[in-house]
Amino acid sequence: MKLCLQGFCYWILSVVPVFAATPKDQVRYPPPQHQHDRRSDYAITLLTEALQRSAPQLKVVPSRHLFSRSRALEELMPGGAVDVVWTLTSVEREQKYLPVRIPIYFGYGGYRLLLIHQQQQARFAALRTGAHWRELQFAQVHDWIDTKLLRQHGWQVQGVSQYANLFPLLLKQRVDAVPRGVLEISDEIALWQSQGLMIEPHWLIQYPSAEYFFVSQQNPLLAAALEQGIRQMQQDGSLQRLFDRHFAAKLKGLALDQRRVLKIQNPYLPTRPAITATIPAVGHD
Repeated sequence: MKLCLQGFCYWILSVVPVFAATPKDQVRYPPPQHQHDRRSDYAITLLTEALQRSAPQLKVVPSRHLFSRSRALEELMPGGAVDVVWTLTSVEREQKYLPVRIPIYFGYGGYRLLLIHQQQQARFAALRTGAHWRELQFAQVHDWIDTKLLRQHGWQVQGVSQYANLFPLLLKQRVDAVPRGVLEISDEIALWQSQGLMIEPHWLIQYPSAEYFFVSQQNPLLAAALEQGIRQMQQDGSLQRLFDRHFAAKLKGLALDQRRVLKIQNPYLPTRPAITATIPAVGHD
């Protein structure tokens, strides 16, 4: 059966018991970094609901260990501590791991806003493109694809070892900004606004991307089960409803269509097409 979504067509897997040969009854995912980390809520819910449809015998559980995203990917190998990871795709990642090529965040993974210190607001309002951006100091986790991408475009990026280390750098104004995903930044500013941080109100940074579930290349049955379950959710509209429940109000509050858009090319994106978010363009620099 063929499903067409936003201009791209996919073949739906036939409904078969793909879980029959799965060697264990648990699917382990990397847990959140701390109790206030809400970044994974949507993906965990999607993972659970998709497998409930295609492989209900499988129990979705967090790994007992905390990992960075790159380390979690390494743990997908046989004998590792996780079975599935969701992250931005790249040519290198698709060569090493098995992607389920459905952009679970509808392309919004490549939309970035800036967390800044409140005292820096006027500086960013006066920004233009090109050399002005390359004079700024940004912070990202050292092994994120974003870090590599921004550095390739000449941006100064200070790498940190852990996600939690980003925010103290801003509080102490040791960096000028931390680019954050539009689906994550609302929860983050709720934690840090009282301490002097804010969402920069004028700019939207955009680059092509897709965020997939990845599994080990030795676990194609799990990949098939995930694809089957997510395709079913696409068909009955529950995938869109799940996304809207988690993110629609947050996206509306960010007023993305009223921002200046700074577009950046992504040379690490595989050539396969990805669904992209639909945001009215109000000015491209």
